[in-house]
Amino acid sequence: MLQQRYVLVGPVGAGKTSLFNALNDDYSLAVKTQAIAFDQQGGVDTPGEFFNHPRLYRALISTTTEAETIIYVHAADDPICRMPTGLLEVYQNKRLITVITKIDLPNVDVPAIKQMLLEHGLKEPIFEICTQDPTSVQALATFLEQDVPSKRKAQ
Repeated sequence: MLQQRYVLVGPVGAGKTSLFNALNDDYSLAVKTQAIAFDQQGGVDTPGEFFNHPRLYRALISTTTEAETIIYVHAADDPICRMPTGLLEVYQNKRLITVITKIDLPNVDVPAIKQMLLEHGLKEPIFEICTQDPTSVQALATFLEQDVPSKRKAQ
């Protein structure tokens, strides 16, 4: 069971809901997220529109206020970094991680996508995940169960 509160953010179609479901051991086909979704372990899934449309940034920022970890989700078949500069740096002491999803799609160049994300200022850890593969999802779930460094410093 995931103990840390996390929020999934990213553009429409990045695979946030599939990842959210997989972190909850649900590998069924995801449907389009129409509103913020919560799970019993403290996870939050956000609609991609919050990320895609600047007029909705306030809703995204408000949603991340209580999060200990913010997970930026980026699809392996998207060659453009969609992360608005500074958007997820509004709050200090949050753990920001990146997940590349859809690594199982044909003709994707995961190392190139990872390099592009690093060049745009995203930092390690960057997880490469197929949401239909419980083993790759487990690596992220295990990481999320670890203590959040900012919380350890505050105590």
